[in-house]
Amino acid sequence: MASFADLVDDMDIMLMESLSDGRVDHLSASGTPLAEGLEAIVDKDVERIAELTGFVDRVTTVTVRKALLPGMDRKGGFRSNAADPVRDLGSQTWHIDGIAADDGHLITFYVVP
Repeated sequence: MASFADLVDDMDIMLMESLSDGRVDHLSASGTPLAEGLEAIVDKDVERIAELTGFVDRVTTVTVRKALLPGMDRKGGFRSNAADPVRDLGSQTWHIDGIAADDGHLITFYVVP
């Protein structure tokens, strides 16, 4: 019988397969790939309140499965995977600008070009 953790992993896999916008590679701050071919959800024009000004900024977010990030670099970034580029964005590199959400299974990063 499958454990609860196994069932949650299966659910996360199915969720990412159905909602994925394409595949990305997670890069270190120096540009070295840390994880390649990650299913990703990319959302454009997400509203975020700027800490310094209090104004609303529109940013992009990238959501991936946290378990697939063996060596997460918060100063790193993501690159659209050439084999399976992110829909409507083509090949692009984003730099991590913060963490929007982390539920322990899926992690969402604010990213900038």
